[in-house]
Amino acid sequence: MNHDLYLWYGARVAAMTALAVLVAAVVTGVATRTAYLAPIARNRAVTAVHSFLSWFWVPLVFVHVGALVLDSTAGIRLVDAVVPFRASYASTAVGLGTISFLLLVITLLTSLARKHMPGRAWRWLHRLTYPMLALMVVHAQLAGTDFSHAGVSVLAWAMAGSALLLAVPRLAHARMDSNAAACAAGPAGTRPVAAGE
Repeated sequence: MNHDLYLWYGARVAAMTALAVLVAAVVTGVATRTAYLAPIARNRAVTAVHSFLSWFWVPLVFVHVGALVLDSTAGIRLVDAVVPFRASYASTAVGLGTISFLLLVITLLTSLARKHMPGRAWRWLHRLTYPMLALMVVHAQLAGTDFSHAGVSVLAWAMAGSALLLAVPRLAHARMDSNAAACAAGPAGTRPVAAGE
């Protein structure tokens, strides 16, 4: 097996793993802020898992991009990772992946700067995670050879669908309603989420 083939397999494994971890991060993040899931939202373990997964998938994306840039067969240059729709190979698919990568960078930087940002601005920037996930799934469907296998495609779309099912009510209601959360948690429930959290 030649060097480029190792890089190609590494890029594919990193991409599929990153997608699974990102979906899990989105699902646990939404669960901690949705009134419908208030009992789960009060579970510190779910919050800890979300925090861990939110950073765990990042190096996987960088491995994916790095392996493709190093793979001479793919023909993807470093500039293609930061400037959308310039790649000679699968320009649209790679361009959508580039946009999702840039959204990743924005959410990373704003998460690091959260303490120095107004809460409302951070929340709106953090919501870029939703279009980022959607673009990643479409990018994988268009560019990923693994998506030609029905099992992989069904699993990936099922994961994305689960995130969407939780995200729609979350976006519709902006953030957890303190009164609803307190009622759902019951009299023995822990502290409701304060406004602006």
